[in-house]
Amino acid sequence: MKRQRKSVPELSETIHTERFLLKPVGKIRSVQLFKKMQEDAEILRQLTHSDRKANWWKLFRTRKLPNHRSRFVHEIVDAENGGCIGYHEVRLYPYKSASLGVVILDRDWWGQAVPVEIRSAIMAQFARYAGVERFDGNVASRNFASILNYKKLGFKHSGTKHRSNFDTIAQQPVDYFSFELLKEDFPAHWHETKA
Repeated sequence: MKRQRKSVPELSETIHTERFLLKPVGKIRSVQLFKKMQEDAEILRQLTHSDRKANWWKLFRTRKLPNHRSRFVHEIVDAENGGCIGYHEVRLYPYKSASLGVVILDRDWWGQAVPVEIRSAIMAQFARYAGVERFDGNVASRNFASILNYKKLGFKHSGTKHRSNFDTIAQQPVDYFSFELLKEDFPAHWHETKA
């Protein structure tokens, strides 16, 4: 039987950044956000390499939904007007590692350094309260904006997954780059607990 990770209350709190509120959401809201992602054909293709949309039932069955112990989804809310602009996913796994994913749904925020701002805050929270010592992420090799965001955060290229997916529209294989950030490269303030 798989041991369940204990729930850490601080990981279920809203995280505040300069421009955003990062609100942890449950299963229903996360599926609504995943469904909203599918409404934009460009985002859908970038993430799934297909133009096929999943129905509600398939999203519930196939997505890794938040359980607030090892899987988290944060809704990204514009602090000024209260609108949802996207979501960020975190999955904890052994050994003291976390996998990250972000989707900016509101095109007005593209190119505005949103991933850098929210990831810094989320990674600080998980380093402090979940003891994460390694963050990682994977990105399609042609997603240049995401690659630059990883580099801005100090992530290092840790490998290439050749032909790890297939783009059904372009009819060609897709390579992925893996990035990681280790504890020794974390900013010092991430280790400080808030009073």
